[in-house]
Amino acid sequence: MLRFYPLALAVTLVAPTFAWAQQCAVSTDSKTGSPATAVPPPLVQHENTPDTGDALKHLTGSGAQLSGQGQFHGFETGVAYTPDRVFVYFMPKDRKSILGGTAIPVPYDTLRSLSGKRATDIEPWQGIRGMFLQNGTHFQVIYATPDAQAAIAGSLWDASGRDITRQQIQHIPGAVPTVRMDNAQITQTALAALHGGDVGLASAPSAVMLIDPQCMYSIRAAQNLMPLVQSGKLHLKVVPLSVLDYEDRGESTLNAKAMLSYLPQEMVRAWIDGHLHERADSPSAEATDQLESNGAFAKSISLKGTPTFLWIKKDGSLGRFEGNPTDKESFVRELSK
Repeated sequence: MLRFYPLALAVTLVAPTFAWAQQCAVSTDSKTGSPATAVPPPLVQHENTPDTGDALKHLTGSGAQLSGQGQFHGFETGVAYTPDRVFVYFMPKDRKSILGGTAIPVPYDTLRSLSGKRATDIEPWQGIRGMFLQNGTHFQVIYATPDAQAAIAGSLWDASGRDITRQQIQHIPGAVPTVRMDNAQITQTALAALHGGDVGLASAPSAVMLIDPQCMYSIRAAQNLMPLVQSGKLHLKVVPLSVLDYEDRGESTLNAKAMLSYLPQEMVRAWIDGHLHERADSPSAEATDQLESNGAFAKSISLKGTPTFLWIKKDGSLGRFEGNPTDKESFVRELSK
């Protein structure tokens, strides 16, 4: 079994979303039913983001500070950080792309040879080779360092924040979900069938909130909206998913199952107050099936990231908001339309 080692810096990697996203982006994982591709983001690309040709300028332009960490087998490495965010990056000399992920101190070609038929070579991006690797029901995208003497398990973006990994694996069978549910098929019944916890008055404007318990943006959005919940102005059904296993080595699945092991009325508070670890080693018998069911729904709607909010409008159509609704009052008004 291949073991992947993180860099010495002990941080949780959640892709370079400083300028590019307000969500933790999904990864393909047939076990948990998490959708679309490796990372991020993480990134949800901003369509209007100009391509400066320098990925590092994209990070600094977003307000992130940088701490260079020297060279890693031909990549420039460093840490981009804000008061509440840390991202370890690997960058080629031309700075036209950026990798985020975990360093593997094993020659790339050795990994490729040992992986055999489980690996599919992906089209190189500006000279950076990579492979799509199936590990049982999980996958990883692994890239070669310039000298091929090591590898990076993670995701690749160009200087404008475009998700190159998603583009590279979109035609690999099983890498991108093929089952889709259009908006007309998503009814109140479908949302009610999701497994999650409820907070707020049932009579208040209501939305389903799809989250990963490990996702910083999910946590931030919940904290942002909690005053409205507590004042009786908003009802949320918070539905846990596990979309960040590719970054946190399975912690998302453990915490999502732990969250589902609480009673619906206790679930959200246990998450926000940091008590999920109390059930992580002894999840309920139903938690695995419930998480898989939630994941299948997320895949069917082509979930891009967490948090995502869904609700049924008065005309029966689907409302959808991706990210953290910073204008809370406008968000609640939308739920009432």
